Amino acid sequence: MTKSSSALAAITSYFHLTRDVAAAVAVMFEVGFPDIYQKYCEAFDAGVWIMEDPGPFLACALIYKLQGKVHKDRKDLGPAVCFPVGYFDGGEMLFPQLRTKLL
Repeated sequence: MTKSSSALAAITSYFHLTRDVAAAVAVMFEVGFPDIYQKYCEAFDAGVWIMEDPGPFLACALIYKLQGKVHKDRKDLGPAVCFPVGYFDGGEMLFPQLRTKLL
């Protein structure tokens, strides 16, 4: 995960600074996917490397006003979840696998 002590310090700082976001995402994930959430927590707890790490999510992205193309990331093993938050005016989010869209 790290190649130097400065990289470890940066990662630890990132975990500390984003812990509130990670906690909010964890609550949404637990409510939406309780069975999967429990499995992720158990696996994460078994292999914690850095005590400041806030949870079992490998990555989270905050995307602001980005129009992206429909895609699937390679090598994704677990679920990918989108939690739109905030105030919206126009636009939509497409979910082709579910044959639906969020307006």
